[in-house]
Amino acid sequence: MDEDTINKQTKDNSEETTERERRPSEEQGSGESSRTNLGSTEANRPNVEEEYLNNWKRERADFLNYKKDESRRMEEFVRYANEDLVLEMMELVDDLEIVVKEVPGVGLEHVVKKFIELFRKYGVERISVEGQFNPALHEAVLGEGSTGRPEPVADNGISVEADKEDTKMVEVRSGYTLHGKVIRPARVKLTK
Repeated sequence: MDEDTINKQTKDNSEETTERERRPSEEQGSGESSRTNLGSTEANRPNVEEEYLNNWKRERADFLNYKKDESRRMEEFVRYANEDLVLEMMELVDDLEIVVKEVPGVGLEHVVKKFIELFRKYGVERISVEGQFNPALHEAVLGEGSTGRPEPVADNGISVEADKEDTKMVEVRSGYTLHGKVIRPARVKLTK
């Protein structure tokens, strides 16, 4: 295209634009109605702005809550990341404790104490078998009634005798918690 053609098209477009501005639009109607429409648009503008602001605040709050939740999840993940390793080490400690009980004087008592101290350092605590049976902490594997013979416990691991105050628990296998979460319940034998 040459320069004269471009100038002519630009001039024609600008003339059409000024004609449209001079003529009232059929959609807008008279000048009064266009002013009314313009006024109602301006009246609605603060509501729209307020709505946008409120939506932005809501989204910002949702995002901050999401960040907090993710932070908590990551902390919990890191806190319990070593759970499998601790469970494996517990088996080793159990074996060492059996050796110490069966063959006293071997010198492994010190090693067992070191393991227990190491566990405590990283938030692992032994579950006590003193007091009453607690199904959240203890797993009943065997019960002895008044006859002194072993009685099987219920399918859920809770003996009917476990609720009585004169029932005592004998530890079969030690249980542990990691930062307050039970990672291995204590296996106990219930006796009268």
